[in-house]
Amino acid sequence: MKRDQAIQEMIRIGRRMYRRGYIVAAEGNLSLRASTEEILVTASGVCKGELTAADIIALDTKGKIIAGDKRVSTEVAMHLEVYRQRPEVQAAIHAHPPYCIALMISGYSLDKPLLPEHVVLLGKVPKVPYARPSTGQVPRSIIPWIRRTDVLLLDRHGSLTVGSSLAEAFLKLEVLEHAAKVYWAALQVGAVRELPREEVRELLRLRQSTYGIRWPVIPF
Repeated sequence: MKRDQAIQEMIRIGRRMYRRGYIVAAEGNLSLRASTEEILVTASGVCKGELTAADIIALDTKGKIIAGDKRVSTEVAMHLEVYRQRPEVQAAIHAHPPYCIALMISGYSLDKPLLPEHVVLLGKVPKVPYARPSTGQVPRSIIPWIRRTDVLLLDRHGSLTVGSSLAEAFLKLEVLEHAAKVYWAALQVGAVRELPREEVRELLRLRQSTYGIRWPVIPF
């Protein structure tokens, strides 16, 4: 993807994230591989709902700035770690989806098979232990998990979704927050019933044979 096209895609997805309420103010960050040698990352302190081309910084794979005159996102090290661990990944999104965060600070995780769509698209979502934002703790915290799944919850910090494109990473973010919203609503009503284990096994079999979904998930 040419740099100009990649920048426009980041602007489009950033605005969608903001409109959907997955971030507010200057929260969150996005990155995209523009080429094998270049990674685009959002600048620090900018509202993703109002992104412009000037808010996108180009880096080499070691994090050196190639183009752009703004301060790069404080979570850039997490994005670079994603690409080091997963050479096939083309995009990463860090967001602060409110239902996901509400569940986490209440002691819940998305580790139960509740709906078929969530089993197929997300699998068992790990909750990465708390790491202090904007520090080296964050990239280190994802290493045990990011090779196993494209969807992580960062305790008290938000979410990390990755994919073959920004659109795919955003899709996973949407499904993740929807799963959290459904779980939260079910908890208000009463006991939460899980899918039977045999049905979970069949759904995981179908995700490749019928739906053709091949990104990694952690099975239940």
